[in-house]
Amino acid sequence: MLPKHEDSKFKKWLDILQQESWQLELIISGVAILGLIQAFEPIIKITNSVGAKSMDDNTLSAIAGIGFAAIIICLLSLTICLIIHVILRGLWIGAVGLRYFSGDIDYDVLNYTDKFKKYLQKRIGSFDKYIAKLEDYCSLIFALSFLLVFFFLSFFITIGFFAAVVGIIDYVFGASAVGEVIGSIIVVFMIIAILMTAVDFFTQGFLKKKKWLALIYFPIYRLMSRVTFSFLYRPLLYNLLDNKLGKRILAVLIPVFIGGLLLFSVNIRESNFHIDRWNNRSEYARVLNYDDEIADKASAFVKSAAIPSKIIRESALPVFIKHRIAIEDVIYKIDSTLVPEKDKRGYELGGINLQFNIENDSTAYPKFKNYISLLEGVITIKLDDTIIPASYIMSHNLKNQRGYETVLDLKDLTRGMHTLYITRKALRRDSIVTRDVARIPFWYYPD
Repeated sequence: MLPKHEDSKFKKWLDILQQESWQLELIISGVAILGLIQAFEPIIKITNSVGAKSMDDNTLSAIAGIGFAAIIICLLSLTICLIIHVILRGLWIGAVGLRYFSGDIDYDVLNYTDKFKKYLQKRIGSFDKYIAKLEDYCSLIFALSFLLVFFFLSFFITIGFFAAVVGIIDYVFGASAVGEVIGSIIVVFMIIAILMTAVDFFTQGFLKKKKWLALIYFPIYRLMSRVTFSFLYRPLLYNLLDNKLGKRILAVLIPVFIGGLLLFSVNIRESNFHIDRWNNRSEYARVLNYDDEIADKASAFVKSAAIPSKIIRESALPVFIKHRIAIEDVIYKIDSTLVPEKDKRGYELGGINLQFNIENDSTAYPKFKNYISLLEGVITIKLDDTIIPASYIMSHNLKNQRGYETVLDLKDLTRGMHTLYITRKALRRDSIVTRDVARIPFWYYPD
């Protein structure tokens, strides 16, 4: 029995299907565009939420950031491609309808001079040729839409994979010389592998055509094929590259999309002083430091610390400080008796926790109380030039972010502008250092 792809009935079915595929293309494109446009806002919201709830800067949070950037870029690329496809397919349908009404182009009826007539016949040709070209472009762009998504995903998957490998090495070897050497070797190899893959891709297989280069590139190609999952879409790519029109469109579209993404990221700098460089200074009021500023913004979360508003009218000032794993690390350094037998911090698959072997309340609660009391020595709040003694409780803010909360007494504070300075202790290798958390300006005008 012949394999399915060699069966004449299967080939005949494919021939019929490809003639009628334009209907499926339009349906898929229309539904996809609608879904993609509606997906942008929720994905950006989720991205900001994960970034706000993520742990301190580490490999896992970096990979999560890379992943969300990849998703957003892929969605944007796919949306643009599908919109172009729908426009061209609409033009194709209009051309087919016009052919039914008017037939082919009759250059004699136009009554142009011989010079223009010959030029138009050469450049345009028959109307059927125009329709055939539109059909080719529509089919190619529809296929390229999803191919480009895989290209971008492959790039970000590669970056994420190597970042994960470097993170694992750093976790295993720490800051030792061995870890640095291995990490440096992997980074250099990653750069070489990505550059060679990119050169081969943009030159449409140049490295595969040169004998000695192909010998060097082949093992890298095999590795990158598995890392990037390119085996899933490679048949599409090579089927395009063996066609002149496909090669031309691919050669034009990729630089256009890269340029478009770069253009999309261009910002206008309006000032030499009103810039983000100073957003952690006391003279800069950050939106993310005020609860009322972010309350109605679904995609906005507290970055480090927050107070209710820029203008405080009551003598009690609530202060929320976002939880960081680094805070807990310092507490463990101060009091090693609080270190659990098994550190459960990190990412959970679906947040599943079966609650086995939970420590008894009679021993766990005193540790919890001790943990809270040690926060007073880890977090320092200063109002203008005066350190304010503060006791903390654990809390969640309106955005469901974990943190610590205290309330400051402002009854003796003078009216006008003031600044809240928040610092915390952090570990740097084996020593404890002090780091700035936030500098929040506010105006105190009690009623």
